[in-house]
Amino acid sequence: MPGILEKLEKNYKKGDPFPDRKNTDLLRIYSYQSCPFAERALLVLAAKDIEHETINVNLKDKPEWLLERNPLGLVPVIEFGDDNKVLYESLIVADYLDEAFPDKRPLQVKDPYIRANDRVFIETFGRNFGILYKVLKEENIDNVWDDIKEAFNKVEQQLAKRKGDNKFLSGTDLPGLTDYMIWPFIERLTLLLDLSGHNTTDYLIKEVPTYHEYRQNLLSDPTVQKVSLSSKLLSNYYILL
Repeated sequence: MPGILEKLEKNYKKGDPFPDRKNTDLLRIYSYQSCPFAERALLVLAAKDIEHETINVNLKDKPEWLLERNPLGLVPVIEFGDDNKVLYESLIVADYLDEAFPDKRPLQVKDPYIRANDRVFIETFGRNFGILYKVLKEENIDNVWDDIKEAFNKVEQQLAKRKGDNKFLSGTDLPGLTDYMIWPFIERLTLLLDLSGHNTTDYLIKEVPTYHEYRQNLLSDPTVQKVSLSSKLLSNYYILL
């Protein structure tokens, strides 16, 4: 935990001066180490090999200049260009990055219906994630075990219906934008089992095999390996929230 605290202490907070963009050709992302929405943008940046710099901020004590860029005070926020263009909201940022760098690895198909349908799936799938915050606020995790099982069952059904026999939701041998947009939630759901004291691997194999296989496939992806945090680090970050 001391290592985590040291990292968080280096995050920019209220009253800290704005770190000037010395190279306006370099895209900048404002982030927080364990934020699943910021991770979405970081996954796209890594998958497309877009050069960038990361500025981590304190979300409990937000610097004024973050609020100037995003009045909601949330991450991710990207800033780019000589005129300091700004975008925020994770799905908007992800879409922009994929389209603004067409010479890099494309993460979406061009068909507008498929893209819209992918967005529906992403939005629907993300609603399963609220259970994590409910668990973290619960003193006795046994009180919410039924909710945890229900969340995993919903995820299992949604993935089985959408993925079919494919390795990834993209339908190809590489993850696409939809895969990367739901990965932060796939990644964090196992915290529920860790916190409840269950044998995570046994539970996943026996109760949610589609989820388990899909998770293992994504864990083998170089982009996911580059961006993701270990379960232990994620747990420590969330304990501090």
